[in-house]
Parts: sequence; C-alpha cells; structure tokens
Amino acid sequence: MLSKTISAAVHGIDAVPITVETDICKGMPVMNIVGLGDRTVKEARERIRAAICNSGLQYPMGRITINMSPAGMRKRGSHFDLAMMMGILASSKQVFDRSLEDYGFIGELSLDGCVKQCDGILPMVTALRKQGLKNVMIPKANREEAALVNGINLLPVESIAEVLDHFNLKCAIAPYCHDPLDSDTMPDEKEILNFADVKGQENVKRAITVAVAGGHGILMVGSPSTGKTMISERIPSIMPKMNRDEIIETTMIYSVAGLLNEGQPYICRRPFRQPHHKITAAGLLGGGAFPRPGEITLADKGVLFLDEIGEFDKNIIDTLRIPLEKKKISLIRKGESYVYPADFMLVAATNPCKCGYYGDAVHECVCRPAEISSYQSHLTGPIMDRIDMHIRLLPVDYNDLNCQTAESSEEMKQKIEFAREIQHRRYQGRSITLNHQLDDHLIEEFAFLSKEQSQMLEQAYSRFQLNPRTVLKIRKMARTVADLDGDDDIQNKHLAEALQYREKLLCKENF
Repeated sequence: MLSKTISAAVHGIDAVPITVETDICKGMPVMNIVGLGDRTVKEARERIRAAICNSGLQYPMGRITINMSPAGMRKRGSHFDLAMMMGILASSKQVFDRSLEDYGFIGELSLDGCVKQCDGILPMVTALRKQGLKNVMIPKANREEAALVNGINLLPVESIAEVLDHFNLKCAIAPYCHDPLDSDTMPDEKEILNFADVKGQENVKRAITVAVAGGHGILMVGSPSTGKTMISERIPSIMPKMNRDEIIETTMIYSVAGLLNEGQPYICRRPFRQPHHKITAAGLLGGGAFPRPGEITLADKGVLFLDEIGEFDKNIIDTLRIPLEKKKISLIRKGESYVYPADFMLVAATNPCKCGYYGDAVHECVCRPAEISSYQSHLTGPIMDRIDMHIRLLPVDYNDLNCQTAESSEEMKQKIEFAREIQHRRYQGRSITLNHQLDDHLIEEFAFLSKEQSQMLEQAYSRFQLNPRTVLKIRKMARTVADLDGDDDIQNKHLAEALQYREKLLCKENF
C-alpha cells in the first residue's frame, strides 16, 4: 500500500517541502530509502524499526520502499524520521491516513519512540506554511522557535504514542499558541558592557557613533592597550533593537547552524562574532559538503569583529571583498547553489606592525622594515577601499582615567536612533534603509554637495590620492554626520569630518 507524508529539507537558510512516499509490498523484509539522502537519512532505517517496536507497534514484514521527492535534491538530517515512520504506519494501516495530507512532520526519533529536538525548525516550518499546510508536528523542545511562524498550527509532540493517539482520535494534541516576540514576554535586555567604561578616546567614540548610525564599516589602528578591543566589544550595546523581520532572519541562520537550544530558542540581540585569526575560508564564508553558515552569515544584522586583522591570512581577508559589497555570499557545492545573507557591520582592529609600536611616541619599534611591510601587506588596497572609516587610536592620557563624565552607551544609542529614524523616513519606499547602502544613482539625490564642498573634495582627491570608490564612501559618511546633527543638507563641517575618517594610517609620518 502506498502512502504520502510531507516534511522539509533545509537549503541554505531556507527550506524546501519534501514529499515522503512509502510503499510496502510482499517480499524480503528490507527497507530501501531513495532520493539522494545522506548517511544520516539512510541510518533512519534502524531508528525507525527500533522506535516502532519499542512503542508497542507492529513493524511490517515486507519490502518497504521510501522515496523522498524531489529525488534530485540532496537531503541531510535525522528530522525526516517522523515523516518516514508515519508513512510506514499509514501504509501498514496502523494509523488513519485520511488527513495526513494536511500535516507536515519534522522530528528525529530515539530508539524508545521519543521525538527529539532537531536543527532548522524555523525555516522548515516556514516552508510548510508557504506550501499551504494547515498543521505541522514538531518536537516539543522546538516549539518556542517554531512559534515565530504565524499562520500554521504547531502540534508539539514528545513521543510516537502522542502522534498515534492524535490521528486515531484518542487524544487530540492542542495547537501551541504563543508569540515569543510579544512585548510582555520578551526578555529584558541588560547590557553588561557600557561605553561609560571607556575612559578617554572621545574622538574614537564619535567615530563609532557615526559608523553605527550609517552602518559603515570601520578599521581601528593603534598600539597595544589603546582600547581597540574594549571599544569594539561595546558596539552592540549602542545598536538599535532588532525588529521582528531581523529576529526571524537571524534566528533562521542560527537554527540552520545548530546554535539554538531549548534555553535559547531564538536570537533577539544583535550578533557579535569574533573569529580567531587562524580561521579557514570555509569557516569565515561558509562551506562544507553540505554547506553551513560561516562567520560572516552568523554576524548578519550584527557585528563581525576581526581583532588583529593583520594576523589573518591575506587570502582569507581578500575573500571579504564581495560580501562587503553585495551583503551576501553565494556558494556552489556539488552542482547546487546556496545563498547566505551577510549584512554585517565590519569592525576591524590592528596594530601598525608585528610588535605593535611602529610610530609610537614612547615605545621603540623592534620590527625590521621588511617585517613592517609584510605585516601591513595583509590589508590590501581593495580591502582598505571597502572599509568605510579608518581611524587612529592614540594612548590614553593618565588624567582621562579618572574622568567621571565619559559618554555612556545609552547617550550614544539615543544619537544613533535619532539619525536612523531620519534615514528610515528619507528612504521610505526604497530598497535601502541606511546611508551606507547609497549607490551611484542615489548619491546625487541624497548626498548632494555644494560647489564649495565639491572643491574641498577635489582638493582632498589629489592630496590624499583618493579614488572614485573612496569619494563615494566619503559622501555617504558626510550624509550620516549631517543626520546626527539633524541637518537636511550636508554642511562644510560634515564633509570635513568625513574626510578625516579616510586618513592613511599605515605609514610612519601619520603616527
């Protein structure tokens, strides 16, 4: 007898509905699973057999063939167990199958018949809702994550017995109705790290405010102990709260990556990722036989902090060029294409040389000229061009350490939210939301320069050996500075401030 059940397969950070066809006929008692399933899918044969027997049900003695359609798409994961088991029970007439077509099934089976938590629930439930299904059975441990999806009945289950009782009309499972993003149930955000702890470096904090307000990437260069890491770690504390769409997208990424659990079923704080300088290209961009999100995707809607960027492999750093421009990364593995979002704010920090004291007024640099050149060559021209802001950190004066009036994260965040509100109103109805997204076509409309300002920029173009991409970034930053001041038009002072954020840092005369 033939039966059909519905599940889903993760593809990138999205998912595709999968039809699981089960046929039982006379023959040798064997189960064959076809449809390009990986080893985990093939091993479901033993899990399903043990789960059925240990739940007091009868395992059918015959030839069982399970086809997973579309057959040409590679599939991985143990979450198909529940759908395959329901197909076997329906084909062997141990469950009423008249309404199976209205249900999706997602869940891994343990040998005792329990339904276990699995990764990728959010994108899979979303795909099944788009398919038009009315109900989906999921592991109880995943109910909070799945509750982010509206418009489909979520039926959390813990065991096969609960599933059978529901379909055999013994005890119906009540749909799980709860919005985890309801304002009354959202956890309070208590920031542990605060910019009030940063003494001195007020100019740097101003630059950070500009960077976050407009979504601009930033590079900080300075000697050890000037506060580069301390400042970077506090950037999430001044970023605006995530909206519902951002929370769902970020949670999808972390769900697929297997970084969610019952204690943290969704992501409501902006990510802060700090990969080690020995990271591989696959770890940074994503990859693997079955691709998984890399650090640039895990930092989506948040901060990617590359501490000591000069220690990273030059080829690894160069791979960031496309994500910095396109805000996404495309991977091709075994003939299949995967697209991952990468809309992150890049924050990079580096010493000017290996020992860290090249050009320092107090400490003597012990690096040879060849070592300095080699260290600085890790940041190539194309990468430097794509990082909007370049700022220098000087040693903190002793008198600043006892300052009691340092600007706090709350004060900086208010300025940023003010500037972002202006940007949201300005770009309403367009495909962009922040100044860093302005392109060549929109820059003239929204970052117009007067004749005097154009002359200022022309002089800087020659003096600092700028290029067209750099000029575009300067105008974007000037627009952000004007927004922070609440000005409709860019003033000379705004352009002057933007120009200082493109100073050439990696040369001795500038230290």
